[in-house]
Amino acid sequence: MESRFPERCRREARKHRGTQAAKNPNFGATPQAAGDLERGVVDERLVATLGVLTKEHRICVETFKKGHYFLPGVPDRPRIPKDYGKAGGLPNTHYFGRAADVWWVDGKPVEGNATNPDVLELGELIAGIPPKRRPDQIIGPPRWPRSLGYGRQRGWILAPDQLELHKDHIHIGYMDEQGTHNTR
Repeated sequence: MESRFPERCRREARKHRGTQAAKNPNFGATPQAAGDLERGVVDERLVATLGVLTKEHRICVETFKKGHYFLPGVPDRPRIPKDYGKAGGLPNTHYFGRAADVWWVDGKPVEGNATNPDVLELGELIAGIPPKRRPDQIIGPPRWPRSLGYGRQRGWILAPDQLELHKDHIHIGYMDEQGTHNTR
């Protein structure tokens, strides 16, 4: 397994070891993501999911809440902007601290590596979480869900516009404050 984090994640991982997720040496975060953990705005279900992923892989979270933008320069709001594909108008899981954007897995960017075994295994690990605890908003590069073969009942969002908008990272989120929409 590649041991390197991008520099901004490596620096923040060392600096924020006091937070629950950051205690794991396989977890890295950008300054804004680490700050969200410290402020306690990240949903505990999401922290638990990241704990599952970091048992076997090094990941770096770019964003939870602070610093997330759907459109450049437009601050996040409780709803996804209407201009953001078919998801426009839906609740914004980042705004509520219920989503994470993973941009690096085992030192490699997600972009261009959707079918890399380590990136695919991240999807397998997510799928292995019991349905009532598994995120129900899982989106990544178009080739990632196709290679994994999971569908909406298991939490994967397969809308082509959303896959294209997430071609460079993996989005893991919970749509509601409690529970999930997973049926399998």
